[in-house]
Amino acid sequence: MARRSGRRGFPPMVALLMGGAILTIVALSKASQTMGAASIPIWLAAIGGAVFLLRGPLGEALLHSVANADVDQSPATVDPGVLQELDDLRAQVGELQERMDFTERLLAREREMRPLGTGEPK
Repeated sequence: MARRSGRRGFPPMVALLMGGAILTIVALSKASQTMGAASIPIWLAAIGGAVFLLRGPLGEALLHSVANADVDQSPATVDPGVLQELDDLRAQVGELQERMDFTERLLAREREMRPLGTGEPK
């Protein structure tokens, strides 16, 4: 099985089924408002159809999709050369940080050693 991408959220099939279920419930409630008690057989048919669909292959696929949504099927392998290059870059960034700290200390020392002026414009 292919590895899932880094996306989060519902699998597309789950989202589609949830949207369809919500639309069906809204439509059935509107039918109940207009038809009254005559809508009871329609509700029973809709519930029976949903049970029939979810107990078959569609339900099994949905269950499998939800159960394996966050499981990574194959572990990611990283090239050792990439890891070595990452370590080298980290060392270089550390050296640059030390040089920048040293430079900031030198500049701060120069500012401290300068005599303050009288504050009068020249």
